[in-house]
This record gives sequence, C-alpha cells and structure tokens, in this order.
Amino acid sequence: MTATPSDLARLDRDHHLHPFTDPKVLQDDAPIVMAGGMGSTLWDEDGKLYLDALAGLWCVNVGYGRKELAEVAARQIEQLAYYNTFFKTTTGPTAALAARLADLMPAGLDHVVFANSGSEALDTIVRFCRLFWELQGKPEKTVMIGREEGYHGSTLATISLGGTVAMHAQGGLPLAGFAHVNTAYQFRHGAPGESAEAFAGRAAGWVEAKILELGADSVAGVVVEPVQGAGGVIIPPPGYLAQVQEICRRHDVLFVLDEVVSAFGRLGAWSAAEKFGLAPDFMALAKGLSSGYQPISAVMIGRRVAETLIEKSGGLAHGFTYAGHPVAAAVALANLDIIEREGLIGRVDDDLSDYFASALARLDDHPMVGEVRSEGLIGAVELVQQRDPKIHFDPEGIVGAVVRDQMQNRGVIVRAVRDALVIAPPLVVTHREIDRIADTLRMVLDEILEQIAVVGDDRALAELTAGGKALKGLTCLITGASRGIGAAVAERYAAEGARVVLAARSQKDLDAVAERIRKAGGQVATLALDLNDPTATESLAKRIGDKLGQLDVVVANHGVLGEIAPLAEGADETFDRTVFVNLTATYRLLRALDPLLRASPSGRALLVTSGAAQGAMPDWGAYAASKAGLEALARAYAAETRSTSVRVNLIDPGEVRTSMRATAFPEEDPNRLPKPEEITGVFVRLASPACSFSGARVPASVEV
Repeated sequence: MTATPSDLARLDRDHHLHPFTDPKVLQDDAPIVMAGGMGSTLWDEDGKLYLDALAGLWCVNVGYGRKELAEVAARQIEQLAYYNTFFKTTTGPTAALAARLADLMPAGLDHVVFANSGSEALDTIVRFCRLFWELQGKPEKTVMIGREEGYHGSTLATISLGGTVAMHAQGGLPLAGFAHVNTAYQFRHGAPGESAEAFAGRAAGWVEAKILELGADSVAGVVVEPVQGAGGVIIPPPGYLAQVQEICRRHDVLFVLDEVVSAFGRLGAWSAAEKFGLAPDFMALAKGLSSGYQPISAVMIGRRVAETLIEKSGGLAHGFTYAGHPVAAAVALANLDIIEREGLIGRVDDDLSDYFASALARLDDHPMVGEVRSEGLIGAVELVQQRDPKIHFDPEGIVGAVVRDQMQNRGVIVRAVRDALVIAPPLVVTHREIDRIADTLRMVLDEILEQIAVVGDDRALAELTAGGKALKGLTCLITGASRGIGAAVAERYAAEGARVVLAARSQKDLDAVAERIRKAGGQVATLALDLNDPTATESLAKRIGDKLGQLDVVVANHGVLGEIAPLAEGADETFDRTVFVNLTATYRLLRALDPLLRASPSGRALLVTSGAAQGAMPDWGAYAASKAGLEALARAYAAETRSTSVRVNLIDPGEVRTSMRATAFPEEDPNRLPKPEEITGVFVRLASPACSFSGARVPASVEV
C-alpha cells in the first residue's frame, strides 16, 4: 500500500515525462511537489523542509526567495515583456548584460551570443567552431573532442560531444565528427603512488595523443569542464587545464571551457578561466548567470574567433527566439549585482571553500569513503566497497542512489553520480548548514554500512545457523511469545539449543507453545508478564537471575497496533496506551534487563518494529510515533552499550502474516504472505554470539 499522491503530484505523474527519470518509477512513486524556498532551504507542498545541497541543479547561487529578482522581472515585463534580438534590434537589458559579461570575464572574451540553456550554448559553440575553420579556409577541421564522463547538454550535438555513455545509448548517438578521451580523474585513472603533477601531465597527454591520432588538420576544438559536475565532481590536478590549453595552441585547435557550472562564484572566482589563468577561445555560461531565476545562457567568444565571424561570415545564420530575452537579461543583471554587493565570491574564496573542505574531510576516515574532494563550493564524497586495496561497488550506482534517497528522507538534497555523492549548495549557505550536510551524510553512511554488514554477517553466520545449534547454551527471553512471530521465534531458538523463556499475558497460551517446544526436545520456561502494567518489570532481572542464573538474549516482540488514524484524529488515551506498550514498556524492559545483558559475553537485544509506519502508512498516528521512538530507543541503547559485548538491532517483519498485519491490511490475501516460521532465521543470526554489528534495522526478508 502506498501513500495517496496529492492532486498536483497525480497530475504530474499522469502527464509529465521528467528529464533523466525512469517514467515507470513515477507511476508507483509520485513526485515530490516543491512549493517554496528561502536561502538554502526548500519546502514541499506538505511543508517538509529540505536543505538544498545542490543549489537546484548547480545554479541557485544567490539562494531562494530573492524578492529583488522577482521585482526586477515584474518591472521589465510591464515595460517590455519581449522583443527579439534578430536582425538589427536589441533591448536595454540585453545590451547592458553583454557589456557586463565582457567586463567580468577574462580579457579577450569581448563578444557574447545569448541562448536559453547550457545545452544551447554548447551547441552554438560546436557550430561556431566549425564555422570559424570554414571561414579560415580549413573546412576539414570539424572534429570536436570531448572527455569521458563529460556533460555538455542534451541536444544531439552536445550529447555527442559529452562522454556520458548512458546518453549515447538512446537515439542513435553519438553523431559523426566527435571523439573522446579519458578525463583527468585521478581517483579512477591514477597509477599507485603517482603524484598529482605527474598525473596532470599524463592526462593532458591523452588529449594530445587523440589530436595526433585524428590529425590536427581535422580537429576543430577541444571542450573541457574545469570541474566536471554531472560527471561526479571530477576535479583535475593542478596544471592540467593549462597544459591542455597549451596543447591546443600548439596544434592550432580551439580551446573551449564549459563553465556552465563553474562560473559566477562556484569556485571562488567569476570564472575558472580567471581562477586558473586561462584564455579560452570560447566559454559557455549559464546556471549561476541568473541563479536559476530565469532561463538564460551565454557564449563568450575570444577576439580571434569573433573578428573572423564579424569580418567573414556575411551574417550568422544562427539564433533562438528567446536569445537575449529582456526579462531574463534584466534578472541576470540584478543577480550579478547581488553577487557583487554581498561579496559572495569573496565569501566562497576566503571562508566557505576552506570550511566546506574541512567539513567533508571529516568523512575521509569512514570505511565506505574512498575519496573526498572539493574546489570552492563544489565537492564529492566517493564511496567504495573497500578502501585498501580499492574496490568499487559492483554494479555501480546502487549504493550511491540509496544514500541519496536516505539523505533526502532526512531533509538534505544531494545528487548521486555512480557512487559519488555530489554537493554544491547555494553560495549563501551557512557554516551550520554545511555541518548538517556532512553530519547527515555520515549518519546515513553509518546506517548503510551496518545494513551492508547485516548481509555480510548473514552470509558468515549461515553455516552456524543452518539446522545446527547456533544458540546452544544461551538463555533467551521472548515477549509476545504466545502466538505469531514470538511463538515461532521461541520454537526456532529452542531447536537451536537455547533455553527459552516465554513471556506474554496469557498463561494458557504460553503453556500451549511451551508444550510444543517440550515435545520437540527443547528447554522452556514460561513467565506471565503483562507489560501494560508499569510495575511488571520491577524485580524482573532478579527473578530471572535467581531462577536461570543468566540472560543472554531478549526479543522484545510485544506491541499493539492502536487506532489507525492520523494524530489529529486520535484520542489522547489511545495515543498514551499505544505509546506505552510499544515504546515505554520496551524501555522499562531494557532498563530492567540491562545488568543481565551486560553480564553476558553474548548479550543481544532484538526489537521487533515495523517499516509500514514510516513507509506505506506514515499517518498511523500513535503507532507510527511509537515505532519511530522505538527505533530511536534502539539506536540510543546501541550507542550506550557500544563499548560492551551487547549488540542491539531492530527487526522489521515486513509483510509476515500475523493477526496484527491482518488488522492493518484487511484487503491483503494472507496466502501470499510469508508465515512467521519462515522468517525466524534472521532472529537466530542476530541472536548468535557471532553477530558483530549493532544499531541496524534489519528486514526479516534478508536472505543468505
């Protein structure tokens, strides 16, 4: 059962095909409808807050909610909503923006062609590179060289220029006339012990080798992103870009910088060209040009190319209806004013860059982190299956996507590229927000590491628990043991050699389970225990200790469903009772039994919970609240006992056929659900002395 989408989400799902999204996914998982934003924070139509650690799509540099930009747009629409820049006309904002960009960008980039997106800007560059050589009398110079994992847009030409294999796989691409080389991705392509300087030279050599292979007389241009954003925030080693530029100059090939992501403060400068002392023949600008408040892009053209186009083209047969749109240009000008007035570029360069790098560096010791890298206010945390020797996840992309989704569930938006988490918050982000990004990522990685450990330990424990005596010599207390999951676990534990203590309210029902265990040759005792009674756990540890001498495992399986209704509709007494049994009683039980568990060299606490309250039915009021609290309780107890031999984990029984499940989902066919006895293997493995992880939520469906 899934949550009902809102009317807007349903309309979107039914009619909107999203970019870079599997349409089938949105049929089952309706899109989040974003409703507003301020600074680095977004909120959806339900009021849930998100820290946007990706600045939209690398673009909202000045942050959300800038009324000044809305007012500028409104004034321009009232004055002149639109006029084209074809033929011999322009508008005031268009002309002013062209001059402003020529002033802000490095010397020599004096002319501008406007477009509406980064894709259009790069598509324009491909065409103008070829046109330039045609006008120079060298029409055979047509090949454009891009790089592995490069992203330059979604037109036929820019997909072909880019090195994203998944994009090439659709639509019969790449087109002819495009070639690719490995990128300067030292994490992937560097040799063991190779210095950054040596790798920079070797990686630049790949570009020269490709020019020589194709013949310089056939190559029109080489296009590079100073930092490859969509490729996974691939940051080249120092000196690489300058060497590629020099190689292009030496072979008379145009040098193009795709600064769609990197310009307007992202790297702590107006452009990467300025930061690294480069002089490209073309530069593509977009995203931060208007901070995403209006669609606009620009192609900056160096003097050599511009003079040729002006003197020899006889007219540029190229353009877009909305190129240089007056409203977009006016907003872009106001956006540049904000960047200058508030000193955002200096803020990145002097403060945020170092703080951001140090925050991400706190993740560098995590077992799942293979590399942390950043430049300015853009960075990545690359995940690996093993650090040394380095082993990547196979297949790639699954773990990264899970981390991304878990981050978003916790209100922090990042992007996953393969298994790299990429981060580029607005330039107005605070230190506290940067800390939240890093801290949330560590929390998610810790949880996923434990879940991965569940699978690994599960396999390691398989031999111990395959019909053997995995729990021989242990004493195990199981609450809610009179039926369902509790009874099935008790019978399995006894079969594995444990001495089991059955606890529940009904002595009659306990006796029936105990009789089955005795007939099978198991050791069993019963304990009538009503956890609705606050005094039920008083002296419990002494009673168990005196009678049995030890306690190694407790399985907290008790619970009530409560009223299936949102919090606003529930009664106070219903909420109190549900939370008391599901959460408070578990707390009292753990507190009472803590001395015995700590005294055992194999102390284990297993708390049975339900993912339904957080997934399919988050509006189950008291039940959802108590189960969320139970998970927090388990993690707190796991943290408190970390230095001991006690291990604490949660088990989510999922869709196991129980009476509680039947009450919650009366429309389900019980014959398609697993029976309680079919999922007891996970309980055995988590109770085994060989289990080493703690604090994880483990699905009962984990298979060996």
